[in-house]
Amino acid sequence: MGLRRVLARIAGGSGLLARQFGRWLLPGTGKAAAGRLTGTLAGTWMLGGMALAAPGLMWALAGGWCVAAWRTGAAEARAQAAQAAFVQWIRDQIGDRNGVLLAELLAGLHAADMHLDWDVTDVRAVVERLGIPVRDSLKVAGSVSIGVHVDDLTAVWDVQLSPPSGKVHNPSPAGLTSDNYPTTPRVERTAEGAQITVYPV
Repeated sequence: MGLRRVLARIAGGSGLLARQFGRWLLPGTGKAAAGRLTGTLAGTWMLGGMALAAPGLMWALAGGWCVAAWRTGAAEARAQAAQAAFVQWIRDQIGDRNGVLLAELLAGLHAADMHLDWDVTDVRAVVERLGIPVRDSLKVAGSVSIGVHVDDLTAVWDVQLSPPSGKVHNPSPAGLTSDNYPTTPRVERTAEGAQITVYPV
């Protein structure tokens, strides 16, 4: 990885850390936020004084920040890639139809031995968290139920149907749940159609 990409990831991770800190600092009552802000300023003042007295500590703090920013940026990059792959999997489940029912997506997850305790409500929560609209009444191949229309999907995500001979990785979207994604399903397109298999992470 080149120096430019390293610096870009550290910069991006720093921005994410700053936003996370802001979300921690501001919520709640004004009194609670003022207390957190006062404590933060006092801690920063103390660390600043110690860093000026011991330059080595300053470099250690800077190095620690860079490491934290790098890890945060790397985690965000993995999450974005996983979400994009999951959306691609949804697009491939639609195929040349007008959409896909959430029950079909749930069946696909269960066929891959994933989230066997999930129901359609859980699938809907994940899909909506990805910004994809869910229609309460969608007709797909003669069946009417809750589903995702292809136009709604492509309006939010720039995604195209995979070529029949291509392979689409379908890791579960990172960050949507804490530890509910122990495996990574892969969708393989063959001459006979689509088949879901499971590979360890």
